[in-house]
Amino acid sequence: MRLVVIGAYTIEELQEHVVRCFSDVPPLPREPSSLNVIRKNAGTWDECVHSPLEDFGAPFPSKSLGSIYRIVPVKDRHSLNITWQIPPQRANWRAKPCDYIAHLLGHEAGGSLLSALKKESWVTACYAGVGTGGYENSSSHALFTLSFTLSEEGVTKWADICSYVYKYIGMIRFHCNSADGLPTWIYEELRAIQNVAYKYKDEKMPDALVEDVVENMMSGLPPTRVLDGNSLLFESDEGAIKDLLDNYMTPMNSRIDLISSMFGRESDEDSALSCPFGAYESIESLSIEGQSLQKEPMFEARYWSHPISKEVLKEWSLCASPQLPPTSSHLSLPPKNPYVPTKFETKQLPEDDGRHPLLHCALQVHAHLGNKQSWNPAKATKYNKTQNSILLLYPDGTEKWHILDNQHDSTHSEGSFDNESIKFKVVAKPDQDNCDFIVDADNDFPQIPPPSLQSHLPKLVSNDKSVKLWHMQDRKFERPIAELRLRFICAEANKTPFVRACTDLFVLLCCDAATETAYLADICELASSIVSTNVGFSLRLSGFDHKLLTLASYFLELLFSFRDEDTEKMPSSIKPGRFEACLEVLLRGYANSGLRASSFATDIRLMSIMPTHWSASSKAASLKDVTLPAFKSVVRGLLESVSIEALFAGNVTAVDAKDAEGLIVKTLNPIRLDDPISIHEPKKLVLKVPNKVVGNIITIPTRDPNESNTAIEVYLQFGWDDLEARVMIDLLVHILYEPLFDQLRTKEQIGYDVSVGARWTHGVLGMSFKVTTSSCSAEEVTGRLDRFLVEFRPDLLNMENEVFREHVIGLAKNKLHMYNSLEEECGTLWGEIIESRYDWEAHRDEAVYLKSVTKDEVTAAYDKWLFPTEVSGEMRERQRLVVHVIGSGEGPSSSGHPELDSEVIDAEVENQIRAFHEAAGSNAWQAEALSE
Repeated sequence: MRLVVIGAYTIEELQEHVVRCFSDVPPLPREPSSLNVIRKNAGTWDECVHSPLEDFGAPFPSKSLGSIYRIVPVKDRHSLNITWQIPPQRANWRAKPCDYIAHLLGHEAGGSLLSALKKESWVTACYAGVGTGGYENSSSHALFTLSFTLSEEGVTKWADICSYVYKYIGMIRFHCNSADGLPTWIYEELRAIQNVAYKYKDEKMPDALVEDVVENMMSGLPPTRVLDGNSLLFESDEGAIKDLLDNYMTPMNSRIDLISSMFGRESDEDSALSCPFGAYESIESLSIEGQSLQKEPMFEARYWSHPISKEVLKEWSLCASPQLPPTSSHLSLPPKNPYVPTKFETKQLPEDDGRHPLLHCALQVHAHLGNKQSWNPAKATKYNKTQNSILLLYPDGTEKWHILDNQHDSTHSEGSFDNESIKFKVVAKPDQDNCDFIVDADNDFPQIPPPSLQSHLPKLVSNDKSVKLWHMQDRKFERPIAELRLRFICAEANKTPFVRACTDLFVLLCCDAATETAYLADICELASSIVSTNVGFSLRLSGFDHKLLTLASYFLELLFSFRDEDTEKMPSSIKPGRFEACLEVLLRGYANSGLRASSFATDIRLMSIMPTHWSASSKAASLKDVTLPAFKSVVRGLLESVSIEALFAGNVTAVDAKDAEGLIVKTLNPIRLDDPISIHEPKKLVLKVPNKVVGNIITIPTRDPNESNTAIEVYLQFGWDDLEARVMIDLLVHILYEPLFDQLRTKEQIGYDVSVGARWTHGVLGMSFKVTTSSCSAEEVTGRLDRFLVEFRPDLLNMENEVFREHVIGLAKNKLHMYNSLEEECGTLWGEIIESRYDWEAHRDEAVYLKSVTKDEVTAAYDKWLFPTEVSGEMRERQRLVVHVIGSGEGPSSSGHPELDSEVIDAEVENQIRAFHEAAGSNAWQAEALSE
C-alpha cells in the first residue's frame, strides 16, 4: 500500500491520524495473488514488484500494424492518429526520451511538421507524446501517438502527411548518427524551461496533489524524487532516443486511425454510411472495393480497416532513413526560443506600502492605559519601509501606525512597538501557500477579514476615452508571473449574425496566424488566448512577466494588421490559403454546436431571453458565399470603433503598467490619432420572461438523431442584480442542491444529471433547474420539479437552526476562500470588470450580509421566487421559461418527440424563439454588463 495524506495539521497530528486509521492495514496482501507476483525488498522504498502482466508486451496484434483504420465519428471532424507501440518507459524517468521526441514532432514553430503541413492547407493542429493513462503508459508497454486535426483536403492526403512525418523522423535520425549528435541546446533549453516551470508552478488543489504523489510512489521513483521526478529532466540519453526512432517508430510498427465525417457520421442512418471512393481516388495504395463496414464490439464504433500497401510502406521507410529532408519540405529542427525567461526577481513594492512578515498576521497588542493594562486583538495591514512602521487595524475599525522596535525583516513571534511602550505577540499568520490560518470548527462562522486597503486593489492608471487600464501589483503569491487581460469593445460587434460570425472568423484567423509565436511562448509558460465575445473580442496573456509585454506587442500588431484599407487581400500576417482553411474549421464548429441535448437546451434558453444571442446555425448561414472583401470590410469597421479595457496584475509595478498603457495607446493611435472615441459597449437586451401560470415552453428535438437523452431546463427569472438578492439566491442553491440531487437522481433515478444553479445574465438574476434523462418524459420531469418545490417547503420551514446555520457557514467559507493562484484571483477581478460592477470585494461583502441572514428571510425568498402554488393550492404566475430538448430513443424519454427532419430543426428553433419574443413584447431589461 502507498498512502499520501494532506491536511491543515502539524506533521505530528497527521501522523497520529494515519496510525489510528491505517495501522490495521497489512503491509502485504492478506491473500496471495492468483498471478505469480514476485516481490523483492517488500515493505521498503526499494521494493520491486514483478507481475506477469508486465510480460504481456505490446497490445496491438501484428495484423493491426501497418494498417489503416477509417472510423466514423459522432461529430463533424477530421483527424489522423499515428500510434507506435514502444517498450515501457517508466525506467527512463531521468532522461524522458519520449518527451524529447514529442517536443520535436509536436513543435509548432517555423520548420515544424505543423508549420509545413499548414502551408499545404492539410492540417490545422497537431499533438504528440505518450499519454498519462495506464493503457498508454504502463509497466508492459507505452503508446506514442502523433495526432493531426485535418482539413477536408487533408483527409485525402493522409499518405502524404505520413510521408512528411517520416521525413522528419529521418532528419532526427540523421542528427543522431552525425558526429555532433543532436544539438545540445535543445536539451538544455527544455531542461531550463521545465526547471523554472516546476519551481514557480501554482499550488495544486489538495485532492489533485495527493493523487499525483501517490501515483508517483507507485511508478518506481526513488523517495527523493516522488515530488519532481515526473516533472524535470535530469540527464540526456541520446542512445535511448536513437533506439526508439530506429527500432520502434517505424512504418511497420505503426497503426493509423483516420477519423472523418467524410465517411458518414454516427448520427446518420445505417444505409447512409459508406466510404466515399472520391475521397481516396488519388491514392492508388488504398483500394476500398470489397471492404465491408465493421463494428467495434464495446462502443459499437463503425470502421473499415485495410492493410497499407507494401509500396507505400517502403516509400515511408525510405523517408525515415537518416537524411536531411529536401528544402522544398520546409522541415527543420526548432529555432532557439526567444521567450525563455531569464529574470525571476520579485519586483519591489512602494516604499510606503511594502512587504513584511507581520503583514496580515493576527496580533494581540498589550498597552498601558493609565493604571490599566489590557491585551487587544489587531491585524497588521500595511508596512512603511522608510519609517519601519506598521499599520494596525483594531476591531472597532480604527487604524493606527506603530513604529517597530526591531528590524523590519524580523520574523519573531513577539516584539514591541513605539520604543517598547507597546508589546505584541503573533497569534495567527497566513501560511506560505496562502491557505487559511487555522482549521475552523464546522459550526464557527468564518472570520471576515477587514476591507482591503485601496492600494491593494486594482487601481486605474489610464482612463481616457479609448483606454481604461487597471493595475494591481501582487502581494500574495510573490512569484515572477503576471496576467494581462484586454477587452476590445466594438460598438457594432453583435449587430447581426454576420458581424458576429465575421468576428469569430477574425479571431480564428489571428489564432491560426499566431500559432508559431504563441507556441514558442507557451512552452516557456507564457500562455495566450484570443476569444470572440458579444462585445468584440478579448486577449489574455499569462505567465512569466519577463517577456510578457514583448508577446503583447506581437499580438496587438497582429490584431490590428486587419485595419489596412485593401479589402481585396489579407494582411501579410495571414498566409495564403488560411482564410479558406479557417472558414472550414469555423463552419465545422458551428455544425457541431448543440449536439448534446443539455448544451442545446442552455443555448435555446439564452437565445430566448437575449435576442442578440445569435445561434450557431444563423451565423453559419450568414457566412454562406462570404467573400474576402465583405469580411475585411466588417473587420475594419470593428477596429475603427474599438476601445480597450484592460487588467494588468501580478509581478508588475506601476511603471510596467505605464509601459503597457503606452503599448496599447500606440496601437490604437494610428486608427484615430486626433479623434478618440469613448468606451461604449453594444447595448445588451435581456427580455423579461412573461409572468404566466403555464406556457413559455419551447419543445425541440435533439439535433443528433441518435441522441437518446432528453434535456429539461427550467429557468426562473427574478430581477436586477443587488447584493441581498444575489446572496439569497446563492444560499437557496446551497440549500436545494443536495436534496434535489438525492431525491430525483439517487432515489427516484429520474435523470442521470440533476442540478440547480444561479444565473447572472447581463445583470439579471435567475435560477435554472437542469435534468438530463433517458427514463422519463420531459413533461413528467417538469411536473416533478414543481412537486419537489412544493414538497421541499415544509423541509425548509422545519429545518433545524443548526442545519440552517451549517448552510450559511458553508456558503460563507466558499465566499471567503483564499485564492490559490494569481490566475484565480484575476479571474474574479476580471469578472467584475466585464460585468462593469467593479466591486473588488464582492465576496467579502456577501459574507458580511450572510452573517445576518435569517431562515424566515430565506423562506420568504423561496415563496416569492420558487414556490409554484398559491395558498389555495392553485398554480401561480411565475417568470418561468421551460426548454425541452427531446431525444429520439425508444424509451419514455422520447415521448412528445417532434417529428421533424434534421434539416428544419434550426428553423423550428427560430420560429419558437420568435414566438417567445413576441409574447415578451417590449418588456426588456437594459444592462451594461456582460453575461454568464
